Amino acid sequence: MATSPFRSHRLADRQKAADKLISQRTRELAALERRWRGEKTARKQRLFMTRIQATRNNIVSWQDYIAQGCPHVANATTLV
Repeated sequence: MATSPFRSHRLADRQKAADKLISQRTRELAALERRWRGEKTARKQRLFMTRIQATRNNIVSWQDYIAQGCPHVANATTLV
C-alpha cells in the first residue's frame, strides 16, 4: 500500500507532491471552466461554479501549504 508523500521527512518530496497537486487542480479548473462556459442551463452553471470555487480554494490551500514551508504531516493520507 502506498503512503502519502506528505508523511515524508524530506522537504523536497513534500514540495514536489504539493506542486504536482497544484498542477493537477489547475488542469481540472481549466476543464471545469470550459464546461461551465458551454453549459446552457442556469442550474448546471451554478453547479459548475460551485465546483470551480471549490477547486480554486483547494489550489489556494496547497499554495498556502507551500508558503508555510511544506510542514511534515505524520498522519497524512493524501495521495498524488
